Amino acid sequence: MNFLTKIKNWLEKEINTDWIIVALDLNRALIDLQEEYQQANQRIADLERIVAIYKEKENSK
Repeated sequence: MNFLTKIKNWLEKEINTDWIIVALDLNRALIDLQEEYQQANQRIADLERIVAIYKEKENSK
């Protein structure tokens, strides 16, 4: 393998590695956002249950 081929292969590996790192970072960010979204939805559901309980208590008086 000549010197230019070695450099070309090294650069391709570096570029591919950079894209892999970017993809992994984006994937982690997406997972984090999905977890936050799930927590927000759970909080909304919990608050809706609490409101329903208070409404039921008000109606039973």
